[in-house]
Amino acid sequence: MTYRPPNDLRVNCVKKGVELVTSIAKAKVLVDPMRREVVRLLGERPMTEKELARALGLSDPAVGFHLKILRQSRLVHLFKKEVEEHGIVQKFYEAKALVYLISDLGMPLEIERYFMPLNLERARGVIAALNVKADKPRDISDEELVEFAKVLRSTIVRIAHRYSERQDVNGEELLGMIYRDALNYLRQRPELLPKNVCFLLANEFE
Repeated sequence: MTYRPPNDLRVNCVKKGVELVTSIAKAKVLVDPMRREVVRLLGERPMTEKELARALGLSDPAVGFHLKILRQSRLVHLFKKEVEEHGIVQKFYEAKALVYLISDLGMPLEIERYFMPLNLERARGVIAALNVKADKPRDISDEELVEFAKVLRSTIVRIAHRYSERQDVNGEELLGMIYRDALNYLRQRPELLPKNVCFLLANEFE
């Protein structure tokens, strides 16, 4: 879809690569998984309410409700208005960053617990990938998984600021770069890792 017709009205807004969410209010908005999916989609390209509704399987009013909250929280903005035939105005929305990451500093336990399933899934994925390539796969206990999830989350947040202005890639590529740098950082600091995860990570980079 082309976004440069002669009859559009654009809103100037500099888009970030990564935005680290340090506000408790913003973090609470992103607790909702549907809103996280909205900002992910709008990080890829500007979309209208109807396009979002089709992509998400929601009604237009439901999408409008989420957009209102996201705009009030300044996570999403009106990208442009496009005047079509018969004077119909289409509104395109865009996320203000390619990727939003929740800071682990100063967040209440309530917020941490909401995001723990995501952090655990991220850690499981990394461990599974490392085990696939390992000569001697390691079983990771529940305690080690939780510990690794917390360390990985903190490291990703630590690394993320390097990419705040990176806009020449898409959101998934950007996350891939951040994850790679985070794992490289942890490989050099084995004292931060559970023993079995440390073994797998060291084995991967031999």
